Amino acid sequence: MCPHDPLIGAVRHARTHELLLLPAPSDRNVRRWNAWTPARHKAAAADLVARGLVVEDRRARAGRTLFLPGPWAHAKKPLPSTETWKAPLIGARLSADGNEVSAFELLPGTLPELFTEAWRLVRGAQGPTA
Repeated sequence: MCPHDPLIGAVRHARTHELLLLPAPSDRNVRRWNAWTPARHKAAAADLVARGLVVEDRRARAGRTLFLPGPWAHAKKPLPSTETWKAPLIGARLSADGNEVSAFELLPGTLPELFTEAWRLVRGAQGPTA
């Protein structure tokens, strides 16, 4: 996929939403959910990083290379680590200092409801920031 590909906007939109809300958007899961090849996934990632929408990093037990900007909460197995910004959206309870996931409940709504709420927060300048 080249930068002039008409699908890149849709790809950017889908990938951003996956990172904003899904509890475990590992690189492997993302490729499976979107039926992407590794090359297509790499191109989508490069676009998001270039636009400053995500940061590229490696974090223990994350299984991915793209993250929302901002603080990260570690977790002990079997709980998933996550970005602190999305913790309340995905039912993750954080320790008092916000550095660790202490519990995980069921998602507090349907995926369409939660995607809508996440996007509302982003559009209202309450999205993840470094």
